[in-house]
Amino acid sequence: GAQTDNTKPGKKYPERAYFYWVTREQDSFEWFKGVMDDIAEFDKNKMIEMHNYLTSVYEEGDARSALIGMVQKIQQAKNGVDIVSESRITTHFARPNWRKVFSQMANTHQSARI
Repeated sequence: GAQTDNTKPGKKYPERAYFYWVTREQDSFEWFKGVMDDIAEFDKNKMIEMHNYLTSVYEEGDARSALIGMVQKIQQAKNGVDIVSESRITTHFARPNWRKVFSQMANTHQSARI
């Protein structure tokens, strides 16, 4: 269909959004699964970047989470679905490293106001 430009001259709109879902309970992904799948399917321009974190699992790189991570990667490559969130968005383990997250954003958007 035809697209209309609803932007006003001189007004700035976000070009990209970063969403971080951090939870201790795996079940909390369940109610948000549909939204995550819709974004993964329909966000063709990759305007929304989504990250899931499950804090009740050992930190990435820990030997105890290595097996889960291997199975997760195989399943996602084979079926396009994350075994933890049961969505198309890959789940990371432990808490996000916020310093690293914001540093990467600053490097990616050097000339932008964040």
